[in-house]
Amino acid sequence: MSFRIRLTHPAAPLAAAPSHARRGNSRCGAGLVRNLLRGMVCAVLTVQMLTGCARSTPQEPVQWDLSPEAQRTYATLLLDQSIRGDDKEGVLEAVKLLLTLENRPQPFIDAAAWLMLNRETSEARSLLEQAVKRVPGDLGLHLLLAETWLEQGDNEQALKILKEYRKQRPDSELVQQELGILYVKTGHFKDADKVFSALPQRLRTSFVRYAHAQALVGLKQPHRAIQQLRLAVQESPEFVDAWFELARLLEADRQFSEANEIYNSLIEQDPDNPDIWIRMVEGQIRAGKGQKALDYALNGPATYGYKLTAATLFLDARMYPEAEALLDGLKSDPNAPDEVHFYLAAIAYEYHKDVQETLNFLESIPPENRFYDRALRLRIQLLHDQQRYEDAMQLILQGQSQFPTERDFRLMEIHLYLLQDRYKEALTAATAAQQIWPSDDEIAYVYGSVLDSLGRKREALAVMESIVARNPEDYQALNYVGYSLAEQGKDLDRAVLLLEAALKQAPDHAYILDSLAWAHFRRGENAEAWALVRRATSLPDGGDPTIWEHYGDIANAQGLKNEARTGWERALELDHPNPETIRKKLNSL
Repeated sequence: MSFRIRLTHPAAPLAAAPSHARRGNSRCGAGLVRNLLRGMVCAVLTVQMLTGCARSTPQEPVQWDLSPEAQRTYATLLLDQSIRGDDKEGVLEAVKLLLTLENRPQPFIDAAAWLMLNRETSEARSLLEQAVKRVPGDLGLHLLLAETWLEQGDNEQALKILKEYRKQRPDSELVQQELGILYVKTGHFKDADKVFSALPQRLRTSFVRYAHAQALVGLKQPHRAIQQLRLAVQESPEFVDAWFELARLLEADRQFSEANEIYNSLIEQDPDNPDIWIRMVEGQIRAGKGQKALDYALNGPATYGYKLTAATLFLDARMYPEAEALLDGLKSDPNAPDEVHFYLAAIAYEYHKDVQETLNFLESIPPENRFYDRALRLRIQLLHDQQRYEDAMQLILQGQSQFPTERDFRLMEIHLYLLQDRYKEALTAATAAQQIWPSDDEIAYVYGSVLDSLGRKREALAVMESIVARNPEDYQALNYVGYSLAEQGKDLDRAVLLLEAALKQAPDHAYILDSLAWAHFRRGENAEAWALVRRATSLPDGGDPTIWEHYGDIANAQGLKNEARTGWERALELDHPNPETIRKKLNSL
């Protein structure tokens, strides 16, 4: 994973646990640092407005005997308060009540929008799927539901949502308009052009013309796109995005004079508006003109927020020399925000490939900075990647001391012990974490995984069963219990049900596919097992020696000797923990 993406998203988990603990620890690494540097680069677009996201403690459910109207009022107020307080549990509690009481779409839209903003897309989709059943005629709910599928990258499912809604409203021109916009978002430019061209003039708003222009650009019809954009800005002279797109297309068409007039006019109208300058930088980056983009970045507003936002655009485009040139003047500026060091660290890691320089920049983030804990987590990750485990452990313990309520540092400690086969110390750390967070399913899972690594299988299984009882959608606990039953040859029907439930929660997860394959194999259902294990080995996370051993076993049972040999040889290549067992299987061929 690139350093730049680590800044934007939770950092990659620490490396996988030893293969002999594969089933017990298949997710010990995953999620241990799930909140690392969440949204750092995205957030810096409004860097001076960033605030912490402390969660309030969820209130106990109200037990009063309220009328339905009073309950709805309470739920609405709870939703508003929870959104303002960034309280996910409160939002979900309010939504649960509203789904039985509310017939207006807006509260569901507000809740779903908040969940999506906080990257809880699955929760948002689940809410919206229920909401559209309660308020089936609302277009806004369907559009937001389609957006959740777009967020996941499933364009066809997003289109399906709106097409099915159109069946309910076949004569709605507004639905046609929104469908055209969705076609643009999903890259169906020909369909979008057809829809937009059929719209009556009164519905061809400036935004619709802007979207139509995007479709025409996708169809490589820039002159038609320019026509639509001219009409858009004629109708809405304040439509900055349309002006910028028009200038960009004119520039590409070598109509430089008019393009420059547009750029200069926009700046003259509002010379201190960073948004205009940023759009100019962005337009030049998209056109591949790094030097011109840098000129705009250097000559724009002399604010830190503007410089950092422009630097973000360069980093996203992997224009590291331009980003470095822009930030060079901030290195020695005593008043520059500490966040500058994050960008310099990204350049050091991605461009200079210098881990120590990266660490030096991250160490420059002072403890009083609101992103200090994120810098600390990333330093731990980098030290781990360098196999500097003792240095990483020192920072982990430092993090526990400075942030006693942050469980990530506890989870990292456990995982680092597991990587070094220090199981007793891992158990001590996991037990301590359990005492602090007794109802936390992830900590319980890691605790059970440590027990598994110590050979205390019965205790580990009991822990996992307790997680499933509390949360029957926890796919990792479902996987553990289902695979354990399959390994023991016990209650195989239940094992299959558990693993199918796990796969529903985490499709295309190699470990779960393999577990389900093994359960079918133990039931004598070789054809089903073979299809599943082949699918497991085709996935990016399918390079596990146990999975390939199962591939060989199932192939052999099918009479596919060459495939069996391939599976077992691959298991050896991947350092199977019991190589003699695999060699015996190979010799049996």
